[in-house]
Amino acid sequence: MNQKESRRLSDYQRIVSYLYEYHHGIKGSNVGFAKIEKRQNQLRVYFHVKTNDQALEYKIYFYHFHEGTMEGIFLDTIRRNDAIIEFKKNYPVIENFEEMDGFLIYHSNEHFFGSQWKELPIIIRSFKPLEIPDAKPEIVETIEKTEETKETKETEEIEEIEEIEEIEEIEETEETEEIAETKTSGLSEYIEALQLEKDAKNIRHPDPVKGFDWKEYPTLPMPLSYSLDPSIKITLKDLDQIPDLDDNVKANGFLLLNYGNFGHLMLAKDADSGQRYLGIPGIFDNEKAFISRLFGFKTFITVPLKPHKTGNFGYFILPI
Repeated sequence: MNQKESRRLSDYQRIVSYLYEYHHGIKGSNVGFAKIEKRQNQLRVYFHVKTNDQALEYKIYFYHFHEGTMEGIFLDTIRRNDAIIEFKKNYPVIENFEEMDGFLIYHSNEHFFGSQWKELPIIIRSFKPLEIPDAKPEIVETIEKTEETKETKETEEIEEIEEIEEIEEIEETEETEEIAETKTSGLSEYIEALQLEKDAKNIRHPDPVKGFDWKEYPTLPMPLSYSLDPSIKITLKDLDQIPDLDDNVKANGFLLLNYGNFGHLMLAKDADSGQRYLGIPGIFDNEKAFISRLFGFKTFITVPLKPHKTGNFGYFILPI
């Protein structure tokens, strides 16, 4: 590595982290991610959050712990226009960025989104915003996904990929880069699934026919310990035939993204409780399992029955 490449490496830092929703200081589910890139004297801030919260205005903070206080370094104010908060903007690098412990999208102590980078958990009751008294931050409108912004986003993504690839050529022997690359791949899958879901929600589905007959479909044998009987193989089109199936399930981004991998779905019923389950076939790995949970598929069952290890086949299942 020559001197120029070494200098570029020292000027570049990338943090990819998941964002969690907090209510009254209690950590909830994962609802998105943040990607922070420091390049020389610039910070590129990008985050993507899906929420049903009613708050329309948030403040962005980096934070660090100092003498028991969680000090917030104010960055910007944003407004939410949709259920999806998507934000991307460049800023001058903040002082002592390397000492930051995390990132907040803050509405109030009762509701905010947080990303913890180090070991200390977010303790919102100790949060102290350090805003500049006379500063009047520009309120930035979050991105609305119209056709025009979609084209802009595609252009920005191409530029971003080119920039990252340039850095990765230099850092290809670094273990930290391998970890970052894995996370970026998973986040790309997450973004694609969200877009598929948004597009699919505009599709109108016919009312299902009466008298759904499980016996008309091929059987999918399951391990007896799962108590899933019957269990059948169906296609994406068959979802319209299932009675009382919410249209949101048919538009589920994780389902739509992964259906094509094996070309079928599993529909099963618990033999004891009668609870129905929809399953997506897949190969287990921790990254995919994490993303599946964001879309409601919180359980993975191996077929045949095996431990949950990377590379084992099975189904990501959703109670319906």
